[in-house]
Amino acid sequence: MQGALVNRRWLQMWRAPWPGGNLKSIMHRNHLFALVFALCVAPVAVCAQTPATDSGSGAGVDFTTAQKQTIYQSIAKTQKNNAAPVGFRAAVGAIVPSGVTLTPVPKAVAELIPQTEGFETALVEGEVILVDPQAKKVIAVIAPQSRP
Repeated sequence: MQGALVNRRWLQMWRAPWPGGNLKSIMHRNHLFALVFALCVAPVAVCAQTPATDSGSGAGVDFTTAQKQTIYQSIAKTQKNNAAPVGFRAAVGAIVPSGVTLTPVPKAVAELIPQTEGFETALVEGEVILVDPQAKKVIAVIAPQSRP
């Protein structure tokens, strides 16, 4: 008997007019609000996760696996491995701090891979970074290839 009374009261509350309408209309409004909020926030979340494109020189430099291996082997043989300065992480677009010693791409590499000409390199934490000398921005990070 008490269960039926509770169910009847719930049904009355569901249909009862409230200042903003009945419970059903309030729930629909809340769902609508949540949907509008999600649609407004979604583009911001997508933009926050999309890396900014750099229109500066060196943007979009792509290398084949063989080219990456050639660059890595040449630089790793000729340069000392540097510890990353505090707060620096080798990533495309990162500004290279003054504590990192940069050297021009070796002529032999520039002749084999022309798109490296004019850039500077460094070996930081075991990774070769290619840097735009004017902007001091990393344009490529080349990690050692793992052998299968």
